[in-house]
Amino acid sequence: MILSFHPCIEIGNQSLIHAQQLTPEQINFIKRADAIILPQGITPEIYLCCRAYCKHVFPNYDHRFPGEGKVGDTILWQHFQMPHPRTEIFGTVQHFMKQHFDAHHPLPFDYPFVLKASQGGEGNMVFLIENETMLEDTVTILESTEKYVKYPGMVLQEFVHTGGKDLRVIIINRKRFYFWRIQTNPTEWKTNVSRGAKIDFNVDSRTVEKVSHYLEPFLEKTGINLAAIDVLFKDNMPLFLEINYYFGRRALGGSENFYSILKKEVKNWIDNLNLKNG
Repeated sequence: MILSFHPCIEIGNQSLIHAQQLTPEQINFIKRADAIILPQGITPEIYLCCRAYCKHVFPNYDHRFPGEGKVGDTILWQHFQMPHPRTEIFGTVQHFMKQHFDAHHPLPFDYPFVLKASQGGEGNMVFLIENETMLEDTVTILESTEKYVKYPGMVLQEFVHTGGKDLRVIIINRKRFYFWRIQTNPTEWKTNVSRGAKIDFNVDSRTVEKVSHYLEPFLEKTGINLAAIDVLFKDNMPLFLEINYYFGRRALGGSENFYSILKKEVKNWIDNLNLKNG
């Protein structure tokens, strides 16, 4: 039996989740399912329930939960030996404050460097730190908000001079969409589309080859099949930056086109499992 919890994918037995709570009937469906399709915004609890009873779940979020966020991304890069910017992890903001401000441990990087809260999206909670005063002000802000977030912690990261340009790769099962995000505003260093960056699909084959050399084995090992991955370049070599499991769709032509692609790829995923639709 194929079970779809996705409101836009009507395949097999479709059941909608309300208030992020499973009903007893839905749990029974999960226990009988051969394959399950979930929405991107699923909770860790529901995902782990599905994975406990079903081998085949789309999307594969085995490495999203419980480590989603900048800290979790860095751990993945390190574990799978992926090239990435030099990064220092702190489990909590207080951990960093005790090390640097109280114990006077030296910073791992010279100024400027990037400070990121573990949780955040579209460039939010990401700061370019140019001096000690900016560092003190920023960690004070992060400390006051950390108790309200699901994924605490922060990272310090080397600042890679990209000329206002980075690469995003969107993965939808077997499909890959490569495009540059180019910031034309000289006063904005972040390359998020929401912050004015322009999208350029003119990515040469050599760049794709360099990125895919690392990316494809990584996807094979982790099972990640629905995500956007951001890549920087330093000395013409890729550095993997962040994994976005819930990503913007403008580059794909909007939500309607995104769901059209997603539905086709979910069908391809099911067909590849050699299961009967029912």
